[in-house]
Amino acid sequence: MAGVFEIATRSAIREIITGLVQPSKFGYVMSHEALEEIGDQLFDLIVTSRNLKSAGDRMIAQGLVPPGLSGASSSRPKRP
Repeated sequence: MAGVFEIATRSAIREIITGLVQPSKFGYVMSHEALEEIGDQLFDLIVTSRNLKSAGDRMIAQGLVPPGLSGASSSRPKRP
């Protein structure tokens, strides 16, 4: 079962792409400008995700997050 982070990330990526491509008879069409914009928005998403993870890690290290809420005890195996 997908976690909240995975669901939100997949949804954001889908929204970024579908917001900049045009449906066509054979699938989707993307302009060169849309490709550049998609690249920029995906990069921003990754930077934001890393910044949020770093902030969460700092909060955990400072003891601002109660035990059990940090996600460190998750039984879900990590992907390589």
